[in-house]
Amino acid sequence: MRYFEEIRVGEVQTFGPRQITLEDSLRFCNEFDRLPVHLDQEHAAESMYGQLIASGLHTLSLTASIVVDGFLVHTAMTGASGMENVRWHRPVTLPNELSVRVTVLAKSPPKAGKGYGILRCNLETFGQEGRLVMSATVDYLLGSKS
Repeated sequence: MRYFEEIRVGEVQTFGPRQITLEDSLRFCNEFDRLPVHLDQEHAAESMYGQLIASGLHTLSLTASIVVDGFLVHTAMTGASGMENVRWHRPVTLPNELSVRVTVLAKSPPKAGKGYGILRCNLETFGQEGRLVMSATVDYLLGSKS
């Protein structure tokens, strides 16, 4: 278990890959993101993408899952206080494999009476071809030893 004090600014780790199949994408999109470019082969073929693509929301969810499984379950994380600068840089084609690079950008020490500090991280999600598909900045709340 790693605590707030044990993580350093500038630390970089990569996690994954995690596979995303056409079936995974269709299941997610049928429930959460029913845009035709994600569900209708014919529509997608005529779109600017030329094929079905994964939902950006699915990519974001998988990114969060990869970070939780690879990094956060090994820390004293107690939650998150925000996410900003979410960008989808290119579509995720299917099937694919996603990996996430986590860079610790900054740390805010615990405030008086709080048992956690804030860890600001940049998340960069890459497709199987190694190209950036999504990025975001997240503030995680990590438990402190003190």
